[in-house]
Order: sequence, then C-alpha cells, then structure tokens
Amino acid sequence: MSKHAESSFHERRTQARISAEIPIKVRLPGRDQPVSALNQDLSWGGARFIVSGKSLGGQLPTREAGPLTLLLPWTGGGQITAEAELARAQRLADGRYQVAVRFQSLSPRSQARLEKLLNMLCPRDGVDGPALVRELNITMADASDMRHTLKQVVSGEVTLSAFEAYAVDQSIRLVIRGDGDLPSLRLRARVREVTAARAADGNWPALYSLRFAIEHPRPMLKKLVELLLEQLPSDWKAATSSYAEAPDWLRGAHLASPSEVLPPSSDGGSTLEMRYPDALNYLALVWGDPEAFDLRFQDLIIGEHAEPGGWPEDAWEELGLLQDVHDQAYGVPSVRDNPLRGGRVT
Repeated sequence: MSKHAESSFHERRTQARISAEIPIKVRLPGRDQPVSALNQDLSWGGARFIVSGKSLGGQLPTREAGPLTLLLPWTGGGQITAEAELARAQRLADGRYQVAVRFQSLSPRSQARLEKLLNMLCPRDGVDGPALVRELNITMADASDMRHTLKQVVSGEVTLSAFEAYAVDQSIRLVIRGDGDLPSLRLRARVREVTAARAADGNWPALYSLRFAIEHPRPMLKKLVELLLEQLPSDWKAATSSYAEAPDWLRGAHLASPSEVLPPSSDGGSTLEMRYPDALNYLALVWGDPEAFDLRFQDLIIGEHAEPGGWPEDAWEELGLLQDVHDQAYGVPSVRDNPLRGGRVT
C-alpha cells in the first residue's frame, strides 16, 4: 500500500465520514464550467462523489492535472467552495466514475459552513466513534511569540511543538489561543511533518515538532494576519526589549503610539485639529459627562494616551481651554474636589 493510500485510510479512521447524497458541482482542472455530480460522503478532510463518464470525457482524472473545485449547495443560494486534490478515482461497472478528494483550501466562510453542515448531518452528542476532526490547541502567552507565529501563518506553513503526535497528511483544526488580551484564531491545517523533539522520561512526556500547511487561501490569510497584528502590543513589551526593565511611567509612554499628524502646511487652525485629531476624537466620545471627561483628560496627560515627550505648549494650552469650557458647561467632576486626585488645577 502506498504512503498516499495509507494516509488516506488513516484519515478515514480518525475522522467521521458521513454519508450524504447531495447534488454538487465539480470544476475540473482546465475547465471553466463545472459538471454535475452526486456526493456520496463527506468529512472534514474531504469528500467522495460519483460523476458520469461523459462529464469526464471518458478518462480518469489525475492528480497531475491539478486541483479540482467542489461546489456544495448552501442555504439562500449560497455555496461551500472547496479546492481539493485527487486522492483516488475508479471506473464503476455502469460507466460512471467514483472520485475521492481531499480538501486543501477553503475560505473562512466556506470552512464555517462546512463545519455547520457536518454537525447538522452528524450530531456528536453521546455518539461513539471517530470525531469530526482532531483539534490542537496552542496557547501563546507572549506577544512576541504570537507575532512570530502569525508571520508564519502568512507564509502558509507553521511549525509548532506539541505533546502528541499526529499522522502525516491528516487535516486538523489548529486553534492558536492568545493569553489575556492577545487575539486568537482557528485554522484548517494539514500535518506535513512530525519530528520527535524530546523523548519521554520519568518527569516529562514526549515532545513533538509539527509542521503544518495552512488550508486557507493566502490572500485571505494575509488580510486576517494584518488585522490581528494590529491588535498586538508593541515590540517594546517583549523581554528582549531595551524597555523591559523600564519603570511603569516610561513603559506607559512608549505604549502610547504617537498620535501626531504633521500637516503639509499650516493655515493657522487649531493645533489639536491639525496635528492631534485622535486626541480630540478621544475626548469627543465623552463630551458632556464630567466624570468620564476628567478620566480621559487625565489619560491624555499622564496615562496610556499621553504624548511621548509631553504635549507641545500650544497643544497643551488648547487642551486646557477644552477642560475649562467643559467645566463651565457641565460642571466640575467630584474627583477634582481634592487636587491630589489629579486634573488640571487653575
């Protein structure tokens, strides 16, 4: 038995394969128009379908010809689109062909629909047997580790360590969880390589290095990762940063990204409007609430939103004017009764 056949057989045993006769469309390599087919069974990892010999031109499809695209119907006229590679094909006695494929790329939307369809077809409550999919959870406790992993995701491959081995060529659900405020994401991933990184002993279990191919379109991965990277703290928070041992007030100053926007020319307008629009927007959201306004004002002065290096004199004067206007219009917050609690005292 070939390695390919062995891995396919193993995947059928470790993932629930659900009988589902569904009319589908299949786009063959080199053809623009899809052909009609009848799906026989479905799993997380792939599908098996029947197609007429006429649709295939009387020839068995080959893996060398390239990927196929399966189009499964969805509610409201939608569909599940899955790019797949040929696993095997055989000609049946009636002249039709039975084709088995393995999914190799689905958009996040199609993936979510596939999971929902599988769960509707095969509820798992109290049922023995193979699960719909094996899941690997990896927790990232540090922003620098998360950043490194996300950059791997963009490349289409990720290497991670785990205490459990996985069969090569098996498709799994890879969950990368961020600790605390760090973001998380769920991905389709196929095991490409498994290496024993450490043998088990009396104190520690075995450790494996796993290399995964991410089964989502690269352009979508890039957009997703760019969005997640924006949510990560700055690099200075890493232990290797020169600011790692800095006092809290200095670390806070570097946490705040510079909010200044330098205009190409000055027309004599407001400094805050021209150079620090984010500061104005930040205060505008709580305008009219004395307590909330005072908290945000202090945050702009000494908190996370403070301008690194301090506010320029003209911007500082405008901030003070805003506070005076707000105090006169809506009242002084109760915390300002005690000057030691902060606030701009005049």
